[in-house]
Amino acid sequence: MIVFALLIATLLSFFSYELISYYQRKTTIQATEFNLQLVSHIIEQDLLNLSVLAMTNSTNSTTNTLLADYFESPDAKARDALDVFSSMQEDFQINRSYNYVRRLIVTDNKGKFLQLDNSVSVSTPLTIHNIGQITGLNNETTEEFDQVIKDPLSTAYGIPFILPIYGDHASRIGTVYLLVNTSVITDKLKGYTLPEDSRLLLTLGTNHYEIIGDKIQQITTPYEPVAYTEDEPVGPMTKLSEISLEGEEQTLAVSYVVRSGVELTQTIAGNQFAPKANIWIPIMFGVCLLVLLLSGIITLYLTRTISLPVEKLKKRIDKIAQGNFLLDRNIEWNSELGDVGRGINRLSQDIIALMDSRLADEKQKQELEYRMLQNQINPHFLYNTLNSIKWMATIQNATGIAEMTTSLSRLLRSIAKDNRRLLPLRDELNLLEDYFLIQKYRYGSTVTMVQDIADEELLNGLIPRFTLQPLVENAIFHGIEPKGRGDIQITVAKSGFADILITVEDNGVGMEEEQITHILSKQEEGSKGLFENIGLRSVNERLQLAFGEPYGLSIESKPGQYTQMKLLIPFQLKG
Repeated sequence: MIVFALLIATLLSFFSYELISYYQRKTTIQATEFNLQLVSHIIEQDLLNLSVLAMTNSTNSTTNTLLADYFESPDAKARDALDVFSSMQEDFQINRSYNYVRRLIVTDNKGKFLQLDNSVSVSTPLTIHNIGQITGLNNETTEEFDQVIKDPLSTAYGIPFILPIYGDHASRIGTVYLLVNTSVITDKLKGYTLPEDSRLLLTLGTNHYEIIGDKIQQITTPYEPVAYTEDEPVGPMTKLSEISLEGEEQTLAVSYVVRSGVELTQTIAGNQFAPKANIWIPIMFGVCLLVLLLSGIITLYLTRTISLPVEKLKKRIDKIAQGNFLLDRNIEWNSELGDVGRGINRLSQDIIALMDSRLADEKQKQELEYRMLQNQINPHFLYNTLNSIKWMATIQNATGIAEMTTSLSRLLRSIAKDNRRLLPLRDELNLLEDYFLIQKYRYGSTVTMVQDIADEELLNGLIPRFTLQPLVENAIFHGIEPKGRGDIQITVAKSGFADILITVEDNGVGMEEEQITHILSKQEEGSKGLFENIGLRSVNERLQLAFGEPYGLSIESKPGQYTQMKLLIPFQLKG
């Protein structure tokens, strides 16, 4: 009991630990996903605003029209440049995210350029001589936010966003260079709670960075995320993967796409998924100790209430097996086992009563066997005697006695030796002929019997033994004898598809409807025929028992005219 309880406690602790780890992992992933989603939406809005600022210089705006006129006009004046600068500054000031712009440069890549500088730190002025230090200012470059670079004209770091400037007929006439401060991302993460051993990563295009405070540091060792399939993210923009940073073990990473080419990722250390060991281990030991204590109490209780009483019941049963049937009131407790004890005591008393009854039965059996030995008659002696009477009658030309003796011998032999429950109708009719021959010599010519067989094949059908004899006997004793004389006709015909209808009809005194009901519903009290207690009701019951409810005996009669007894049986060739 204690070992079993300890095993259950261990298994319960293990599965509880696994279950808590599973839900803690799921909760941690969902919380990380939610935090990244919230921050990413704010960053996305600023990046979108800055993209719109660059687009106003690129195409389809007033500023773009002024830029096109200024860049494409060979006679452009300083006033034209001032108009463009004013329009750019107006677009710049109405943009909600303008404070994240480090510098905004537009150039025709042929010597003309304008700049908006939003820096508060020391910066080298942009001139015709140092503009070449800024990469990406050429007619081929088109870039998204895909890297973090150092501003060549200051000590600040930023994220460049470069677009072409389009003029008439969608021809490229220059380049827009927008350098965004990295604070556009780090400012949103100042209140972001990062668990211990977790890292916050930024992906720009194909470049990977780690965000540490207000700095964005490039990860020199590239890594390839591996899809994580044990859990599913909640949102469609979230991805779960496993990454290995700079030779470290693989950790789970939750990534959220800020916009095309920009992705925030947070790594989750494995220890964040497991319950705290300093809390879980004492709880597990406490549960095991509690289970051991409770199992000890239960074991003691079960020993007193079950084990000891069962042991006493076992000893009592062993005594009964050894022949000690005396009552033992010490096993009759006020419990379910006490009920078993009372049952054992009753069993011992029943065994004593059974043994006494068995002794009495043995004495009675011995007396019956003695009487049977006294009354036993050898059937062969009876058959040989009847055979001798037949031959003596034949020698003396008493043919009637010979025929009666032969018929009686066949009847007695069938009763004594034929053990078939069902026999062919042909054999049943032959037995009936023997029986009627005896009755014919008794009643003389006052009784006749005729058989009408519609098809000889029907005589192969099976019928319970001595079924027709009671019907003919009833017709003679109750129909014809009161009248003085009469005829019996037996008809065998096919009924329906696979049934046989046997009709025994006499022209005797007939019966009232009440008599028919009484005969079929109540057993006759004795008989003066061949068998005792085998009446018409017994015939009906035997047929239904052999073949089922649809089959049996039915009686139709008119007082003073006739009585028809009809037997319906199936045409059955095998019993």
